[in-house]
Amino acid sequence: MTRPARYRITGYIRRPTQWIAASALALAILETGLSPASAHPHILIDARAEILFNAQGLLVAVRNVWDFDDAFSAFAIQGYDTRNNGNPTRADLQPLAEINLKSLKEYGYFTQVKIDGTLVAVGHPEDYYDIFADEKLTLRFTLPLAKPLDVHGKTVEIDVYDPAYFAAITFAKKSPVRLAGNATGCESIIHRPEPLDPGVASQLAVIPADQRTLPPELFAITNKLVNATRIVCK
Repeated sequence: MTRPARYRITGYIRRPTQWIAASALALAILETGLSPASAHPHILIDARAEILFNAQGLLVAVRNVWDFDDAFSAFAIQGYDTRNNGNPTRADLQPLAEINLKSLKEYGYFTQVKIDGTLVAVGHPEDYYDIFADEKLTLRFTLPLAKPLDVHGKTVEIDVYDPAYFAAITFAKKSPVRLAGNATGCESIIHRPEPLDPGVASQLAVIPADQRTLPPELFAITNKLVNATRIVCK
């Protein structure tokens, strides 16, 4: 995937004073100091998904693990470093995780679970937190299904993407999907979206950060940029 322009970080950085849901990750817009890059998408995410089965072999949850790009990582942690050493702890970053998940709720956590083509409800996120390591911010959160489901003999599809492409979510190159727990008889197939046409990428690049809704002709394209995992259990 060709990486678009990063964030510009200038001036004196202090704790964010205002968070807005213009991006589903509640970008911190400072009165001074920071401004997001003009190019759309505005956040780059390498995603991994863990599909969780219980001891009885029932599908129970999806755990998302998202690594943010370097620039957004540096941008997001400002003001959360209590030791002022550039390495905030998990405890330092827990308020940030709270903000992330609160904002993501409006967008369905960028995660859809379908059984034989029918959308399945998920519950409130569990076990969510941010960590910062190797200059990367990583958000982890688990989405439990409303109830455990027997998916043997059925097709499960799990889609992870932002249809408006404010965040460009791409399955990680290494180990993007893992089946965890008693997943006997299940196998997964990964689908990655085709690269964007350069002309479309150029049109997206001029859309400002405060515009969440895309023109219909562009949304029709970005809505297909789906990272999909198809799971078949015999």
